[in-house]
Amino acid sequence: MGAVIRQIWDRNAQELWIYVGLIALLLAAYLFKRHIRIFWTVLKLHGPPIYPFIGNANWLYRKDILEVMAYKAYKDYGSIARFWITLIPYVVLLEPEDIQVVLASSKNTKKIVFYRLLDNFLGKGLITSEVDTWRTHRRVLQPAFHLSVLQKFVDSFSECADRLSSKLVKCAGRELDVTGFVNDAVYEILNETVLGVDIAQKVREDGTVDLDDLPFRKGQMVVPYRLIHPWLLVDWIYRLTTTGRQEKKQSQDLTAACQRMIDELRRKKQSSSSSESCSPTLENEKEKKTSLLEYMLEQSEKNPEGFGDEDIINECCTFMLAGQDSVGTATAMSLFLLAKHTEWQDKCRAELDQIFAADSGGGDPARPATMQDLKAMRTLEWCIKEALRLYPSVPLFARTLGEDVTVAGKHVIPSGCGVIILPYTTHRLPHHFPEPHSYRPERFSPENSEKRHPYAYLPFSAGPRNCIGNKFAILEMKAMISSILRKCKLGTIEGKTEVKPKFRLTVRASGGLWVTVNQR
Repeated sequence: MGAVIRQIWDRNAQELWIYVGLIALLLAAYLFKRHIRIFWTVLKLHGPPIYPFIGNANWLYRKDILEVMAYKAYKDYGSIARFWITLIPYVVLLEPEDIQVVLASSKNTKKIVFYRLLDNFLGKGLITSEVDTWRTHRRVLQPAFHLSVLQKFVDSFSECADRLSSKLVKCAGRELDVTGFVNDAVYEILNETVLGVDIAQKVREDGTVDLDDLPFRKGQMVVPYRLIHPWLLVDWIYRLTTTGRQEKKQSQDLTAACQRMIDELRRKKQSSSSSESCSPTLENEKEKKTSLLEYMLEQSEKNPEGFGDEDIINECCTFMLAGQDSVGTATAMSLFLLAKHTEWQDKCRAELDQIFAADSGGGDPARPATMQDLKAMRTLEWCIKEALRLYPSVPLFARTLGEDVTVAGKHVIPSGCGVIILPYTTHRLPHHFPEPHSYRPERFSPENSEKRHPYAYLPFSAGPRNCIGNKFAILEMKAMISSILRKCKLGTIEGKTEVKPKFRLTVRASGGLWVTVNQR
């Protein structure tokens, strides 16, 4: 009798465990249905071979990754492809029509999870912050980047640009890598316009600028390294490593430097008998130089809970660190391409000679550039835009979808899926840019630009979460390049006439960008 009871119990127990297993499976399917949809969608797409645990993250270390983006990605995988970073699948979009569906929507402004790996380097500013923080910061900072306010930075642009061109004049007749010279000038501009450093007080007798007491040139990004070592994506493990400790120390140094500058600015305001004389607002003092730090401090005083010291520090780090690589590379690339294509260099110089003719602007052809002058440099702007088309400073970026989107008229990408955008590839699609690998600045004339899809050209991203500093960057670049072309003629060096781009989250030139400089 006991044996019969045990047999019935065993059979019922087995059935019970089957039912429990089925319920658990159904519950898991319900809880992870979004992830299952994403996986199912991505698995139907073409893409590169996948490696265990790292997915395709090793591609970020390939020496030819930019060449693959430029020449093979669209041909091999089509306009919609898959890409795995560790165990997380992403959809890659290359066609402007599909990119617009994602970037133009305010529901798709969230960055993918891996942007958090930049927090120690850039801070939690506009580039890396979560959507709610980004919206608050963007609303606070947007007025500081209106053209009427950027007018206040033009003197700083022109002064730093003049120092840059004067350094190059001293190198007349020599072969040089223009990258280092440009990076120094960009760093000076950022220190003055972002942090309010009085660069004129930092100039040494030899013309160099002493900014060694600030840590903003010592930062290193280790994101690709962590991606191909997946265990380092676990923060507590990464913090135990030498690299993790170094990055933490870097973050602490950046925070301390920014806090010192905030405290110093506050002390100056408190010791002044007139608040307005020491703390000019961006709106009411047209003549005095200002800085983004001053502006952010004013906004913080109005709303200390919504935009406090930590927010100011995060944005200072973002502007100082992100602004160096992006603008420095774009300016150096523009100069190199003008040195290589002398017909366009001559066109730009003729335009500048006309703008700065002796019978205009007070009759001084050597005068600093004004905002009106910079706006008038249309040919130079075409050349800058073409350099950014060929070598966009940020060759890829990504978003997390906040809604289902349909691309190519048939593929539904589910909400929650990450989408990767590759400007480096999209900028070279021949049906949008004929002869895509050729340098043709006339592409950006008004008549040619109006025919082009608005999302075919993405050097500063697009949509609600585009780069807030795009106008700032273009004006800064115009100031530097125009100052050089007014004083110098650039040429190429035999054997060093081709750009060898490499990927380090931003685009850089392997081996430098070498030119000859001769005084006009």
